[in-house]
Amino acid sequence: MEIVGRFFNQHSFTLFAATSIVVLAIVLFRDGIEAGDLFALGALSVGLLVAYIFLQPGPSSLSEVEHVEAQIGNGRPVLLEFQSPY
Repeated sequence: MEIVGRFFNQHSFTLFAATSIVVLAIVLFRDGIEAGDLFALGALSVGLLVAYIFLQPGPSSLSEVEHVEAQIGNGRPVLLEFQSPY
């Protein structure tokens, strides 16, 4: 069960995007395929692709432990944010 949860956690955007495209295609193509339907499906696909490219996490700006420890403290409050690359 943990493997299934990890899979959905790491691939949730991809699964959401694929489901959105399939649902929109089903709704639009019920009465036949028209140019406007293809345009809407293409716009959704391009929008999701752009969102995927811009929203994926990049490399950490602080990779060495010593640098992180040097940033923590010094008499000032520090907000620590931990992110997963998935």
